[in-house]
Amino acid sequence: MSLYQPVDIMDITVGMPAWNALSDEVKQFVEMETKSYSVEHHAKIQQANQETWKKFEADGTEVTRLSQDDVAIMTEVAVPIWYKYANRDKASARIFKTQLYYMMSGSLGYVTPDLIEGMQLDL
Repeated sequence: MSLYQPVDIMDITVGMPAWNALSDEVKQFVEMETKSYSVEHHAKIQQANQETWKKFEADGTEVTRLSQDDVAIMTEVAVPIWYKYANRDKASARIFKTQLYYMMSGSLGYVTPDLIEGMQLDL
């Protein structure tokens, strides 16, 4: 297994002038359809994952996982690298800040306050 940041949601990116040119009704439609597609896409990925796990088990495949100690070491090494890349420009820093809060949330808990102590984002 790998240590990664799972991504379960989907978005659509549109230039602000094009977005602002849309009517409120079309904006709402695009937002609803993007959310609907995101949920369906996530559900299908999870379904495929479950089907694949059964195949692994049937084939006798052994799946190994990182220990909690390994996860802690990998995260400690990764965090400074994430900050380095995030601080290349203000947009990257803002985007990373959002992702960082998610990684610090109870949903994941990969990153703890002690790992980011003393690190700064150039917002």
